[in-house]
Amino acid sequence: MKKWLILTTLTALLLGACSTENEVSEQDSDKQTALVQKEDKNKSEKSDKEKKEKAEKEKLEIEKKEKEKKAEEERKLREEEERKKQEEERKAREEQARKEAEAKQIAEQAEATVQQLENNQVQDNVVSAQAAVERVADTNIKSKLEYRIGLVQNAINVRAQQAAEAEQARQAAAAEQARQAAAAQQAQQQQAFASQPQQGAFRNCREARVAGAAPLYRGQPGYGSHLDRDGDGVACE
Repeated sequence: MKKWLILTTLTALLLGACSTENEVSEQDSDKQTALVQKEDKNKSEKSDKEKKEKAEKEKLEIEKKEKEKKAEEERKLREEEERKKQEEERKAREEQARKEAEAKQIAEQAEATVQQLENNQVQDNVVSAQAAVERVADTNIKSKLEYRIGLVQNAINVRAQQAAEAEQARQAAAAEQARQAAAAQQAQQQQAFASQPQQGAFRNCREARVAGAAPLYRGQPGYGSHLDRDGDGVACE
């Protein structure tokens, strides 16, 4: 009986020890499982965090590169605009220099033309000088040249007026001489007619013209008062 009790007790103790060991083992297994799960979770979270950080870093890197690319494009654009601006300024300076050189040449040609006019003051040269001065761009130079042309034009006009007056005087003198010569001739003819018997007069002016005697002056052969209707001493005028 005692042996059975002892065996029973030992068996119970053994079973109890095994059960406790199993419980401990199960608890250890659960703890290990929990630790593994926690470690896996930590690893997963760490991996997700690393992926997120990597994605964020890549995003920042892309944004940085885009900003750098945009800045580079803007820099190149500014450089191109500056280059174009400098090129336009260079062309503008060259064009200005060309215009100034052309204006200077035109002014020199106008000066030479005006000097030629001053040396040879004729109307044809006035026209050429005016045409040359009209092309001058500098208003100050242009006004001075026009003033000089005006002086020459006035001098030409004065000389032309003087020449016209001289010609009128010459023509008047010539006409007076002719009138005096005609009067002297008429006086001579009248004197000769008075000293000679008067010949028969033409019957009419037609006969005088046919004979080539018209006009007839008082005292000339063929003259008759019936041919001198206005009584001025000249018949068949």
